[in-house]
Amino acid sequence: MTNELEERKKRRRARRIRRRFLSFLGFVLLLVYIPALWNWFFSVNYEIAAISISTLEIKEPVNGLIIRNETPVKSPGTGILIPSIQYGEKVGKGNEIVSFIKSDMKDIVENYRRMEVEILKRVVSEFDSTAGAERHVWENAIETQIAKLTEISDTGDLSDANSVRNTIDKILEAKARYMLEDRTIMLKMGKEKEELDRLRSSIQKSVISVTSPISGIVSYHYDGYEEIYTPESRFSVTIDNIHEAVEMGINNDNWLTPVEINGVMDEYFCKVIANDEAWMVFAISEEKGEEIRIEFEKAKLNGRNIQYEIEIEGVDQRIPVFIESIGEKENGLVKITGRFTRYIEKIMNIRGFKGNLLLQNVTGMRVPLRSLFNINTVDNTADIAVVEMDKAVFKRVRIIGQQDTYAIIENLDPTKEKENVNVFDIYLINPKNIVEGQVVDK
Repeated sequence: MTNELEERKKRRRARRIRRRFLSFLGFVLLLVYIPALWNWFFSVNYEIAAISISTLEIKEPVNGLIIRNETPVKSPGTGILIPSIQYGEKVGKGNEIVSFIKSDMKDIVENYRRMEVEILKRVVSEFDSTAGAERHVWENAIETQIAKLTEISDTGDLSDANSVRNTIDKILEAKARYMLEDRTIMLKMGKEKEELDRLRSSIQKSVISVTSPISGIVSYHYDGYEEIYTPESRFSVTIDNIHEAVEMGINNDNWLTPVEINGVMDEYFCKVIANDEAWMVFAISEEKGEEIRIEFEKAKLNGRNIQYEIEIEGVDQRIPVFIESIGEKENGLVKITGRFTRYIEKIMNIRGFKGNLLLQNVTGMRVPLRSLFNINTVDNTADIAVVEMDKAVFKRVRIIGQQDTYAIIENLDPTKEKENVNVFDIYLINPKNIVEGQVVDK
């Protein structure tokens, strides 16, 4: 009995010793693997990259309003207006924009035009070989327009296709009229020519030619603000006016020239836009507005102008703008007035717009913003973790420009080489949970 009790005690003691040993072994292993587990959970997913030189465009969002030298044109009566100039085409002062026809004369005019087209087609098809020495002139003119069509198809922008088509039609019509003056053709088609002349003289009494009061670009979109927002009133535009214009949106449906327009006596149906200069008034953040004001005042003292480029939503080209005036701060915004002389025809259907003002191009060492930490917004400094000798080393740098998700950085003191970062240095893109001196496996 006594021996049996002793055996039981020995077995219990052995199991207790074994449990203690296993517990101690587990504790030792836990101490050994805790740092590894910590790194596995929190810092093994870091990314590395090399610092590169790049140029970053610094932009600031703006809302704006376009002001042009616009001259509205009224209908001479109630009837039909038939455009002679396509939307967006240039017209000289005194040249015809549209033909006005009284409603009761519409059928007669259309009949004349159908007859004219048929006769001109017959002339071209039957007597093309008699065009004489002038033949190469027409062929060269048409080849020029076909080359333009090829360029348009290559760029994918078909907005000018109608203009080219109408130019070709006019060339062919001019060619046919020239041929119709040939004596041989006149002998064979004299009756048709006499009929055309008779019809033309009869309708000229009922057709009124509406001419352009100025030289410029023709637009068949009249929004009612032409006489409100004028070059003379551009400095009186308010930020509220800008917001209202932006809410109106862009008129993208007005590039097509209407076949005919229902005219009403003394009502505007189109406008002619002078394409030598135009203006835009835009609102920008107070911070950037004050920076521009400083540059503007410096330029005035030196007798020079300052120019920026503006991106407008929906417009491919950037528009160079010369700053004319900078208003006072208002509700966190500053109003700026600028003048431009290029791409007026590209934005002729825009009154209010959203876009970006290109402030500057900054060239230097470019890194993602998320690679910077401990950022001080007062002096624009931050830390970056570079990899030296397979270890993370924190270095202080200055942010000289940032846009979207990237920043351009420079060294605080170029003379302190050990504290500087350089092009092609390896850095951590996501330095979260990285401690200085930590081993980094490249």
